[in-house]
This record gives sequence, C-alpha cells and structure tokens, in this order.
Amino acid sequence: MAQKNNSITFKSVITGLFIAMAVFTVAMITVTIVKMNKAKNELNINPDEVNLVQLETIKGNIADDALVAIVETDIGEIRAELYPQYAPNTVANFKKLADSEYYNGTFIYEIKKEMYTSGGSLFNDGGLPDGYDEETEKIEPEFSNDLWPFKGCFMSCGLTRGSFWSNMPVIYSGSRFMIAGTIDFNEEIKEELYEGKENLNTVIEDAFVEYGGLPNASRQMTVFAQTYEGMDVLEKILNSEASEENLRPVEDIEIKKITVCTYKESLEK
Repeated sequence: MAQKNNSITFKSVITGLFIAMAVFTVAMITVTIVKMNKAKNELNINPDEVNLVQLETIKGNIADDALVAIVETDIGEIRAELYPQYAPNTVANFKKLADSEYYNGTFIYEIKKEMYTSGGSLFNDGGLPDGYDEETEKIEPEFSNDLWPFKGCFMSCGLTRGSFWSNMPVIYSGSRFMIAGTIDFNEEIKEELYEGKENLNTVIEDAFVEYGGLPNASRQMTVFAQTYEGMDVLEKILNSEASEENLRPVEDIEIKKITVCTYKESLEK
C-alpha cells in the first residue's frame, strides 16, 4: 500500500510541476506580448528628429517640384501632396496605377462615420478582380516618425493578416487607399493621448488635437499623402448616407480620374 501511495504522490508531483510550468510559460508569453504592444504603442521619439511635413502641406507650403495627386470625383476634387521620400514603394505603386487609369471609374466603397473614407475599390460588387495576385499586390508597410494619420491623409490598405504578437492586424500597402477623417477629440481622448507623456515632447499629440485625425490608426497603415485642397469634398463624402449593411454610399460616388503630376503642373489643371 505504501508503494502505491508513493507512486500516486510521485505522479501528483510530476502533474503539479507540469501544470506549474505550463502556467509559467503562458504567463511569460502574456508578459512578452504586453511589453511588445506597450513598446509599439508608446514610441520613444526624439522631438528633435520629428519633422511633421504634413503640417506644411496643410498650410499650402508645397514645393513646385513636389509630386501631387488630383483625385477627381463626381462631387468635387481632392488634391494631396505625395511623399515618395518617406514611402517610395507605396507612392510608386499608386502613381503606376493612376497613370494606367486603374482608378478611373471606380467607386468609394466604404464610409465609416468620423473615421475614414475608402477609395479605389479592388472588390467591386464583392468579388475579386480578374488576375488578382496577393503576392504581387502586397507591399510592405513604410512607416515614418514624420508621417501620421492626420485628417485628410491618404493611407494605403491592400491586404491584412493577423499577427500573433498583436490584437491588431498587420496591414500591407496595395492598390486600395483610404482618406482619413477624424475622431471626436473629447477630453477623454485627449487625456488618453497625453497619458504618460508629461515629460516627453507632445508635438504629435498636439497636431492630432489641432488638425484632427485617427491616432488609433498610427503605424497600422502606410501614410503616403496629405490633402491640402478639397477638405470640403472629403466632408461631403464622410457625411453621405451609407448602407448599414456594408457601409457603401447609398448613392454611388465615382472616382472619375486620378492624375499624378508636380505641384507646378497642377496649378494649370
């Protein structure tokens, strides 16, 4: 009987150790994920190295040779400065598609109130286009401390995939793009933005509060352009009635044409 009891005790100890190791492993993975998410969400950015170029674009300070996009819709134009120096692959892909008239005749396919509007739909009527190839479409994200999802910015969104290390998807660049609206910057949102940053430079947070945007979209999609003309058109789109089922505008909003040229050339268009 003693031998049997010893055997039971030994098995109990082994089982207990196994459970303890499993719990410890899960706990360590959880701590790692939390630390990684915290590090990603609380970037330690040197204020002397931040150059918020979008703010100059918004003010209309644009060089003659700067690359711009003219997005013609059936309710007005949106003009934006492109940033090939920060997102070269994304801008090159956007320009190639615009030059090939890829976007001509496509429609705004989704409107999220107080968030963003999407353009250049790949998924017309819910189906994939002929010749669609995920590996060809995918462009790795191009993030910069100088570009943030302020209101009116263009964000590229081609493909998504889940990431083990984050509860947010990793979003690659592609042919689809979104134009950011803005969240309601109430006191609660402002407090969340500034939380833990009392002794840090808050230039980015200040810009979100002053100009609007989607701080929660930071480093989720590649920012590659900023609207400098046509914010009123963006507002019209955002305020359009959208279907509750799929968020598509009840009345179609067509992208007639997208032209990419220099700012100097755009003054004659």
